[in-house]
Amino acid sequence: MAEPTPLPGLPTPGQVLQMMQDKMGDTLPAWTTQLSDLAPDLLVSTALLSKGSVQRPESTIPLKYRHLMAVSAALARRQPACARSQAHMALQEGATAEEVLDAIRIARHLMAAGVVDAAGPILQDLAAE
Repeated sequence: MAEPTPLPGLPTPGQVLQMMQDKMGDTLPAWTTQLSDLAPDLLVSTALLSKGSVQRPESTIPLKYRHLMAVSAALARRQPACARSQAHMALQEGATAEEVLDAIRIARHLMAAGVVDAAGPILQDLAAE
């Protein structure tokens, strides 16, 4: 598929894919290349979402911690490819293996607590018996 003409001020899909490859290395999720071929505009808009969140230069949270937060969020949403690439980028930003493991522990805790929270109505019924 031919690369579309980018909107002024926006990177081309090829530039986005290269930036993602540079940051994520071999942890780059397969969907990025697939989007680049099938829906290049969706690849660019997805990258812009990252630039406005995890990659936001004006953030007061250090980049390492933003990546660790993204690891936990991706795991909680059952997105292993995203979690892996975010962990890779956290390590590049100086995170330790123990910090990445803590992000995994936090995600596990929140997922487990979510099960108990979802069981609230059942617990209420049981308590009423």
